[in-house]
Amino acid sequence: MNIIILGPQGSGKGTQAELLAKKYGLEHIDVGRFLREVAAMETGLGKEVYEIINVRKELVPDHILEKILQLKLNDIDREQGVILDGMPRNLEQAGFLEKIFQSFGKKIEKVFFLDVSEEESIKRISKRWICAKCKAQFIMGKDIRNAREKCAKCGGRLEQRIDDTPEGIRKRLEVFRKETIPVLDYYKEKGMLVEIDGAQTIEKALEEITRQIEKI
Repeated sequence: MNIIILGPQGSGKGTQAELLAKKYGLEHIDVGRFLREVAAMETGLGKEVYEIINVRKELVPDHILEKILQLKLNDIDREQGVILDGMPRNLEQAGFLEKIFQSFGKKIEKVFFLDVSEEESIKRISKRWICAKCKAQFIMGKDIRNAREKCAKCGGRLEQRIDDTPEGIRKRLEVFRKETIPVLDYYKEKGMLVEIDGAQTIEKALEEITRQIEKI
């Protein structure tokens, strides 16, 4: 089984992807996390990605994402199911993603879209803090009580992303609506899209997704 999970910032797609990967024994491909891993490699590709995301602070171009996805799938057994988190974010990516999956003998069965309002997205992301060292995420008021606390996993310093401000989040949501909504329409036309209310609890969202997966 191979599935995709999409959603705007703060929708909880990463959390759901981790839970589903554990529940069904899937390989969780977190595109953002894997990009950071590649950026740490002492290779030509690694240095190029590092320059893009850490120096120029830009989005990684589609042609490089295509190479990176092939690299990741090359390390996964052909029989191993995967859950792709946060990709494709535009129609071009949707096109090369399907071709790459086919070349590895894989087929995407379902695409889940976790939907939340702009207000809910801003509310959630504004409370998000990240470990500067291991990149673990923590929610202010739930996982931590103040910014002076250390990462519970590695003891690292906690910080917020520079663009995790209401203005920054709105800009990212605008990009999401412009580029990713056409992707959702594309999968909807193919009968692959399942829309999930991302504003409900983690448990209820997982329950809904699980019911749909059981139908596959």
